[in-house]
Amino acid sequence: MTRSFKIGVLFCAVIVTFGNMLAAPAVKLLQADFPHVSGLLLQWVVTLSSLFILPTLFLTGYLSKRISKKSILILGLVIYLIGGIGPAFVNSITWILVFRAILGLGIGFVAPTYNAVIAENTQGTERSHMNGLVTAVNGIGGAIFLSVGGFIAAYGWRSVFLCYAYALVILLMVIFLIPKNKTLPLQKPSEPAAGSGIAAPLPRSFFGLVLGSGLHVMLYYVLPTTLSLYLAETHLGGTSTVGLLMALSLLSVFAAGLSVTGLTQRMPNAVVPLALALYAAGFLLESMATNLVVAALSILMIGFAQGLLFPVSLNKTAESVPKERITTAFSLLLASLYLFQFLAPLFVNGVQSLLHLSTYRETYLFLSAAAGLSFLVALALKVRSKTGKKLYPQNNEVKGS
Repeated sequence: MTRSFKIGVLFCAVIVTFGNMLAAPAVKLLQADFPHVSGLLLQWVVTLSSLFILPTLFLTGYLSKRISKKSILILGLVIYLIGGIGPAFVNSITWILVFRAILGLGIGFVAPTYNAVIAENTQGTERSHMNGLVTAVNGIGGAIFLSVGGFIAAYGWRSVFLCYAYALVILLMVIFLIPKNKTLPLQKPSEPAAGSGIAAPLPRSFFGLVLGSGLHVMLYYVLPTTLSLYLAETHLGGTSTVGLLMALSLLSVFAAGLSVTGLTQRMPNAVVPLALALYAAGFLLESMATNLVVAALSILMIGFAQGLLFPVSLNKTAESVPKERITTAFSLLLASLYLFQFLAPLFVNGVQSLLHLSTYRETYLFLSAAAGLSFLVALALKVRSKTGKKLYPQNNEVKGS
């Protein structure tokens, strides 16, 4: 994969990350211009696109068998551009929501396709490095946009939506930097031969990966959905503090994305248990925080954990599924991530009601215990797997022959 090719693909990651986040500063301004619109509809300006990502996620797998992935990326970016800037030219909340739905459809085309392009054109360390860079781009980009969101909003809510015009630059990069058909011959011996017309099934272990990935994303998204309420409850900060802490979290995601390849090479069996331990320690520390420094440290730990687990999920998906099912596999993975992201606030409310938790400190303490239990399970599975290899080395020899 050439440097220009990598740059083009990495900029596609920007599309997915900023799709929802960029509109957040417009909500308060929209409330002033549409005073009779319910708060729920205004919140949907940010979140509605997530729901409409799901239909095109699954359509992408079908299209990838008939047209090139570059064509799908171009189609998705054009739809994204229309949905992104469209609200700047309308005067009703209904049409704004329509364009936000269109934006989600565009993201649904782009997200699995650029991940499939990475999986098909990289192997081993290079693939891990690219997925780490994707995570790093997500983290640093999110932090930047959270920081400049207030500045953009100062020019009015229409200017916020006009900022989606940056997708035009990325569209041009895809057109000129990404080749139409370029994939490495990664077909596994166990896969059906090309032209057989038989699609290899997705392995059962992949569906466990999909579930686990969705759960760890939901755990991370507990932060943005509860942090403002937690800070108000504990008197540790106000609205501006929420933006600062989430920016710190995304910077931690950025740092983890840059370091995940090195950590995977040095301790390949310990990255997932390490991330789960950081989740457990982070939520435990947050539940006991008495000042903003401790709260910030705990959020840095949680962000670093997410930054480790996300590229691992991408790598495992690329390694575990047949080549011809890669786009479909990434569609399923991303569908799980978006679904569990949407479910995060419902999960928190459900836990609080079921366990009669009255404060967010108690809620974070429960999440720490759950993550700690997951850490112990992951550690036991790694030890069992390592012991099994020592006890039955002939099995590995047979598989490698």
